Amino acid sequence: MKNKELIEQLFWVEKVAEASKLSRMLRQPFKYIFAIFYQRLIYPKTRRGITKKVITFFNVPMTVVLPASTDIYLTSGKSHPSEIRLARFMIQKLSKGDTFLDIGAHFGYFSLLASVLVEVSGKILSFEASKSTVHFLRRNSALFSNIQVFHTAVSDYNEKVSFYEFPVYYSEYNSMDIDQFKDEKWFAKFKPEKIEVEAMTIDQIVFINNIHPTLIKIDVEGGEYKVIAGAKNTLKNYSPYLVMEYLSANRHNTPHRDALKLLKSFGYHPSIINRDGSLSSCANIESYLIEQNLDSDNIVFQKQNFNI
Repeated sequence: MKNKELIEQLFWVEKVAEASKLSRMLRQPFKYIFAIFYQRLIYPKTRRGITKKVITFFNVPMTVVLPASTDIYLTSGKSHPSEIRLARFMIQKLSKGDTFLDIGAHFGYFSLLASVLVEVSGKILSFEASKSTVHFLRRNSALFSNIQVFHTAVSDYNEKVSFYEFPVYYSEYNSMDIDQFKDEKWFAKFKPEKIEVEAMTIDQIVFINNIHPTLIKIDVEGGEYKVIAGAKNTLKNYSPYLVMEYLSANRHNTPHRDALKLLKSFGYHPSIINRDGSLSSCANIESYLIEQNLDSDNIVFQKQNFNI
């Protein structure tokens, strides 16, 4: 699909996501009723996910697990405004032959989108520490020769680390640091499983695979500082775009603040992604989040001398 077509299809994801619950139900009544019924009545009793196949807005088949990926099941894409804007940014910035690192790939939605954008001559390296989630990442990536999947954490040292996996509904919160979730209402009912997993640094990944990353996406639920600390040489030598989910102050965002300081010391500065996918410089991320009434957003970091 051409980029113009992708933007048009993404527009429909956004339109469905912004519609009323009634409109979404009338659009596809069986799927909507089933998804909500499963999420609210079945999953709380069984605590088991159910797999479904969908066709994404970029025309790639994907296996998702309900209720974790209800948005993709109903809209053909990740439907949070920040994720829609990130998809638009990727469509604009990634092109044939580029290299994309997906740190915290989950089921592989952004890896699959990147695969379409960089084509067969490009490379996607997808990293997922969860032993259950990586199964679906591998399944979704199997048909794409330009995607490599790694069952590993990404951190500041090459070593074995403790990692915590939540039940499927909360699997996007899987993390090396769970203290940030202990005040959440759901935490007491849905305890994580602790596993041990090997960790690598981005610098090691880049060296071993002999790659020049164009864009690095980081979504690691509190491990941001460690990921960036392990990428010093990569950021210095190749100046890739870096996208990081940044949390507001009321969500225990100390790792994000530390990551921001470290990135600035490397010559990187933050930008917000506008609704059309373009970038605007952001002097103060936390003030921006307060002004926009957001508890998190995907922030793009780039070297200061890059044009926005």
